[in-house]
Amino acid sequence: MNSLLRFVAVAVPVATFGCAAWAGPAANPKLEMTIANRGTVTLELFAKDAPKTTAHLVDLCRRKFYDGILIHRLEPGFVVQAGDPKTKTEGIDGPMIGSGGSGKNVPFEVNSRTHETGSLGMALSAPRSATGDSQWFINLGPNHQLDGDYCVFGKVSKGMNVVKQIKRGDKIVSIRVLK
Repeated sequence: MNSLLRFVAVAVPVATFGCAAWAGPAANPKLEMTIANRGTVTLELFAKDAPKTTAHLVDLCRRKFYDGILIHRLEPGFVVQAGDPKTKTEGIDGPMIGSGGSGKNVPFEVNSRTHETGSLGMALSAPRSATGDSQWFINLGPNHQLDGDYCVFGKVSKGMNVVKQIKRGDKIVSIRVLK
């Protein structure tokens, strides 16, 4: 099976994942991700099914964490993966690419969502582990072998045609919270 994250993670307990500007699990936040030379993708996060993951990602987006990060992994028919801040300084071929994050791990959240085309999953260093942070993946096809082992926390609601054009090394210009 393909490994979804190639790195050695250090689990850091985090007491809270709140974001003052986010209304909480009552609403599904929408994000707008702009990929240089490709276009815009709208993402919907599943606040009820993955509240801590959602809050963490919204907070990172509000802090502009993802601005300038490169897509470091593309497995055709499987996933496109991003979220390693080291790609801003080391590119996509640095020896530790795939090991970076914000430094705040989130607990593994179990839900009944499945890995369908366009669903968002949290990248982990091991299945069902509290090693998720800033790296995530978009499923390029149904990946049911991941169901229950990697938290599904959102989906592409618009722009899957853009996702299908993404290449390894493409730059995330920004990810902004719309609602």
